[in-house]
Amino acid sequence: ERTKARLTKPRIPTNADQNAITEARLTELCTIAKTQKNITVWVIAFGTNLTTLLSNCASPGRAYQADNADQLTTTFSQIASQIAQLRITR
Repeated sequence: ERTKARLTKPRIPTNADQNAITEARLTELCTIAKTQKNITVWVIAFGTNLTTLLSNCASPGRAYQADNADQLTTTFSQIASQIAQLRITR
């Protein structure tokens, strides 16, 4: 007796699936940047909350939240100062 092979359509990922994939990729890239490439990662949550995902992506002490343009400008100034300090000490 002959059996027909069933062809199944690939399932379209749900929003939750896509979010999980994106978060896993971001986590992997942040880890590679910090641990394998020795890159300091700064994160600014602007227009969103500073989530655990974003905080974990950032290097220690390098995660910020800016709720408006003034806070964003201040945050970039703080980051610029930190970068200048890194250049002086290295």
